[in-house]
Amino acid sequence: MSKSGFVLTCKLEDGTEVAAEFADINDRDGCDISLGMYRANLGPITSEVWEKMVGKFNGTFLHE
Repeated sequence: MSKSGFVLTCKLEDGTEVAAEFADINDRDGCDISLGMYRANLGPITSEVWEKMVGKFNGTFLHE
């Protein structure tokens, strides 16, 4: 984890593991909850869904 941020990781439907960093814990938690609700109600998390949710909650994509 970065000194100044909160990290969220997720496994996409194709098995890819992704991560994003958020400046605020509430944004990280909001993104995590929204992804869980999406998965439960609409289906698997794709890269497009991941990118949309991270952007919605002001996250920054982390690259391996």
